[in-house]
Amino acid sequence: MHVRMICDERIWGRQMLSSDEADEPDPSMWLRQLVLRGFQLMPPVRDGSGELEALIYVRPHGDVIDIVEVLAEDHVRAARVPRRGEIRTDDSAAYWRVAGGVIEVVDQVLALPESLIRV
Repeated sequence: MHVRMICDERIWGRQMLSSDEADEPDPSMWLRQLVLRGFQLMPPVRDGSGELEALIYVRPHGDVIDIVEVLAEDHVRAARVPRRGEIRTDDSAAYWRVAGGVIEVVDQVLALPESLIRV
């Protein structure tokens, strides 16, 4: 699935869900939780033709930044990285990282302690 599936009209409440869809968890609810917990949605990443490629959420705190990169409903990456230079989820200096679906990844991100202990 493309990121567009998460960003469709369901997020804005303009589309009626079928009874089958109503029983499934809505990934956009998890993305809203990120914002409620202090994450900022960055400007959407688009390809050359204007199609949405990714949503990126960031939350700086202390000497770290938490990043959630949504490429598709089933392709999400998150990382906690040092607060320096370029911010990337594939940064080799990341203190923590995870990949998976929206619900799985966001649950893990929101369960992170305020800061990770470095040894």
